[in-house]
Amino acid sequence: MVSVSVIIAATALLQAVSSAVPPGFKSVLANNVIVPKTTKDLAKNNVTAKWAPGYPKEWGSEDYHHLFDIPDPDDTFNGVITGDGKVLALFNNTHAELFDLVNNITASVFQLQVPDKNFIVGVNVNPSTQGGYDVFYGVATYMYDYAKTTFRQRVGSDLKPLGTPIAYEGQIGTISKQGKMVTLGGQIYDLSTTDNTPAATLEGQHDITDFSFSPDGVHLASVSYREETADLWNATSGEKIFAFPPTRAQNWLTRFSPDGKYIAITLGSTNNTIQFYQLSNLTAPPFEIKGFNFPSRVLDWSPTSQQIAIGDDGRFRIFNVPSKEIVQTWEVESNDYGNWGLRSIAWLDNGNQIAWQWGYGKYMYDFKTNTEWLWTIRAVDHSWGPEGLYLLKDKGQVVTVDGDSTVRFWKI
Repeated sequence: MVSVSVIIAATALLQAVSSAVPPGFKSVLANNVIVPKTTKDLAKNNVTAKWAPGYPKEWGSEDYHHLFDIPDPDDTFNGVITGDGKVLALFNNTHAELFDLVNNITASVFQLQVPDKNFIVGVNVNPSTQGGYDVFYGVATYMYDYAKTTFRQRVGSDLKPLGTPIAYEGQIGTISKQGKMVTLGGQIYDLSTTDNTPAATLEGQHDITDFSFSPDGVHLASVSYREETADLWNATSGEKIFAFPPTRAQNWLTRFSPDGKYIAITLGSTNNTIQFYQLSNLTAPPFEIKGFNFPSRVLDWSPTSQQIAIGDDGRFRIFNVPSKEIVQTWEVESNDYGNWGLRSIAWLDNGNQIAWQWGYGKYMYDFKTNTEWLWTIRAVDHSWGPEGLYLLKDKGQVVTVDGDSTVRFWKI
């Protein structure tokens, strides 16, 4: 599951879309759908990717959909599918609905504990260490602010709420596979208990932008946009293990490779660089990938850790690691509308597919068949922008969470 505990960026402001193509975009018409021109497209053996039959597709041409039909005056909406592909969780600013994907029924609807004039800014649903699932949602004073409080609502195997929500200070930074949660304030919580007292606190660290747990849950990497720092911590004690050399740049993201060998750090400011440190030799200089046209705020390691996909403005590229060789590129033709960076990248199906979102379009590419899919809005559609895309391989479906309070199911 791709994590959804993120703040919706300012570029995703609510829009009543009057045109599927913003001014300045160079576009083509494919299958009656307006799509951006690309200067480089994904390819195999020097053959450019082909559209899957009938694609690209617009909203309204899905095989079926599910509407979250609970009025919300603030017009907020988000949704996630759990990593096991069994539960669809839908949220607005007042309620959550848990939809059982196995039996295709709504299992529960419950009210969220959101104070008046506050907003939900991040959602996450994970299998609970105690059985069932944990439903997380952050609450902030402003729609585009960080959460002051994160609530955790336990639900049973029947997806019905158990007890009252547990409140934690701050916004979720990330959650480990071993059941630890760290908040952006540096508090580490043990989710195997109902205790909301931190099990550890990262001493002397403030204003953290992003976290990443090592795959074994032993280490924790952090970066700070404002402090321009990057550090490595003991994920149990909260003790600082290593301070990475100063970057003198806005540090946006950090990600461990799935094999735990590398730590990636993205640098902004004028650097626009990705640094890679080896966990086994932290004092060795990092190897770097440069030449990004915008600070990279989205990346994803391949399941094998041999490749990494990194997005910048209107482009994403796949690099071999550690050779830094570019093996795939997708890039739209230049536009004069401003920065439209990618908003998500995710490897799917054990690395056989990759998905990304640019503008209002949700894309997916299959490496084996050299096939590309695109789902996008129509000219009259209303969208928040960067919602999710999920692959339900066993069902042969892609699911898009769209900004009109609708989840769409597409057979592929």
